[in-house]
Amino acid sequence: MPGFSQRLIETQEAERRRVARELHDEVGQALTAIRLNLLNVQQQAGASPLAQQLNDSLAIVDRALQDVHRLALDLRPAVLDDLGLIAALDWYVDRGARRAGWSTDVVASPLQTRLPPELETACFRIVQEALTNVARHARARHVRVELRVRDTDVQLVIRDDGVGFDVEAVQSRRGPETSLGLQGMHERALIVGGQVEITSAPGQGTVVAARFRLT
Repeated sequence: MPGFSQRLIETQEAERRRVARELHDEVGQALTAIRLNLLNVQQQAGASPLAQQLNDSLAIVDRALQDVHRLALDLRPAVLDDLGLIAALDWYVDRGARRAGWSTDVVASPLQTRLPPELETACFRIVQEALTNVARHARARHVRVELRVRDTDVQLVIRDDGVGFDVEAVQSRRGPETSLGLQGMHERALIVGGQVEITSAPGQGTVVAARFRLT
C-alpha cells in the first residue's frame, strides 16, 4: 500500500497548499481592504460617538488577520516551497523558540541541490510534529535540529532536554489514548522509504532520529 499512501499524502499536501494560498490571498486581502476602509472612516469620524466602536472593529480585524496568517503558515508555509527545507526549518524552529521560550540550534549540511519535494515535505512534517510534542509535553529549555545529507542518505535528528517519557508505554496505547503524533511520524517516514527511531526515558529528554535513503 505505500503507493496509495504516497498519493494520499501528496493529495493532502496539495490541498493544504491550496487552502493556505486562498487564506492568504483571498481572505487576507479582503480583511486588509476592510481594515483600510475602517481606518478611513475612523479619520472622518474624529471624536464622534462611533470612535470606540471603530477602534473595537479595527482590533477584531487585526486579530482575524493574525489568525489567518498563522493558519496559512501552519497549513503549508510558503518558505518550504519557495526556498527549500533548510530555510523552512530555520524559520519554523525560530518561530517555535519565540513562542515557547526555548534556546535552539539548527545544524544542516549545505545542499548542492534541493532534496526531492516529497522528502522535503516528510522531513518538515516530522520536525513540525516533534516540536509540537516538545511544546505540549516536554517542558524543555533547549531544542536542537540536525539535518545531515550524505551521498546515499539523509539523517534528521530532533533533540530536546525535556522531561522525557516511556516510549514503549506510549506507543503501546490503543483507542483514544493512541499517540497519533508518533504514529504519524513513523508513517511519514515509511511512505518515502525511511524510518524513525524515538529514544527517550523519564528525566532524560527525547531524541527523534529519522533516516532516508537517497535513490
